[in-house]
Amino acid sequence: MKRFVFYTIILALGISLAGCPQSNSQPQKRIPPLFMINAVYDTGKEPSYLVTDDFDADGHLDLVVLNSGEHNLSYLKGKGDGTFQEGIVIKTGADPIATAVADFNNDRLKDLAILNYQDGTLHILLNSGGGSFRNTGKIIKPGRIPINLTTDDFNKDGLPDLMVSLRFHKVVYLQGKGNGVFEDPVEIAVRGQPTGVISGDYNKDGFRDLAVALAGSGNTGVQILWGEGNGKFDPSKNFRGGGQPLTIANIDANNDGKIDLVTSSNSLHALTMVMNDGDKKFHALQDFAAGEFPKFIVAADFSGDGIEDLAVSNATNDTISVTLGRGDGTFIYPPVIHYVDEYPQGMAVGDFNQDGYLDLAVSCRDKNLITILLKQGKQPSPLPGPTVQKTSG
Repeated sequence: MKRFVFYTIILALGISLAGCPQSNSQPQKRIPPLFMINAVYDTGKEPSYLVTDDFDADGHLDLVVLNSGEHNLSYLKGKGDGTFQEGIVIKTGADPIATAVADFNNDRLKDLAILNYQDGTLHILLNSGGGSFRNTGKIIKPGRIPINLTTDDFNKDGLPDLMVSLRFHKVVYLQGKGNGVFEDPVEIAVRGQPTGVISGDYNKDGFRDLAVALAGSGNTGVQILWGEGNGKFDPSKNFRGGGQPLTIANIDANNDGKIDLVTSSNSLHALTMVMNDGDKKFHALQDFAAGEFPKFIVAADFSGDGIEDLAVSNATNDTISVTLGRGDGTFIYPPVIHYVDEYPQGMAVGDFNQDGYLDLAVSCRDKNLITILLKQGKQPSPLPGPTVQKTSG
């Protein structure tokens, strides 16, 4: 059910957060609001991971959210005006935790790979057209305690593959066959407990690599598995990348054409920029504060100035914080704070009302809702404010 919301976004400004680099060069000034809540939609129980794509091929972005508490997902068809139809419920495995989107059977329709935490399975839902999905019936067991997954073509055969992170120092590679079926999982050891995973060509050699966030005790930070273009990988050393990174995202923070990384460490309430130096080397900048218990992080140009910004879902203070980038690896502080419903988790970025500006969808776990935040017209240039300093680590 759709619920219209008759309040605007509240901005919390001048917040002092533990762990934030301080700057006394200029007083903190108000940054204009970026988004307004347009509507909220009911989901299943405990919505978490959220993705967007045009699943029914009608030219409008749709939403898929995993409902961890009910072992299913909700599929909401977009209308192209910032609103969505009521969710269609589709069964998954037990406690779905992450999903990846790609055309797994080469029919030009976007399919879903669903990772299920409780029963340790991976389900492939093939798009039947019109936005309906069918389970292939083949249950994949990637390994013990799966945490996250991503998809990319890691062996340059033109077909999407899957990478799954497992709790105990492993990721697994599943080569796609192009018919919705995958080869048996191949284990790859990593130097820590992997959490978030994301792919990119980080050394610009034409092969897809995998960035792995590492948490737990001992080895933490980020490790890169350098792709060799044949489904094999050369593991890097660990790079510093946050105290307990949970999620990881790609961003070109300094506009040098190289893919940088940003991690969120929920126990430290902090974000960490991991800058790509080229030649297979990264270095971390000083941590800077997010909200309380940051869960998911996304990077996109929210202000429309051609520079990527950061949006973070902060679970325990029910906010989305948007930190504007300067294009030199630094960010304007404090972030713009947007209040949403209780315990925000997953986020998806897209132009939901087709006005040329990027919007946000947020899953709110404790209220079983998706909140739609629409970008508010042309964004003026941000007013001067403190800068998160660039400090080598």
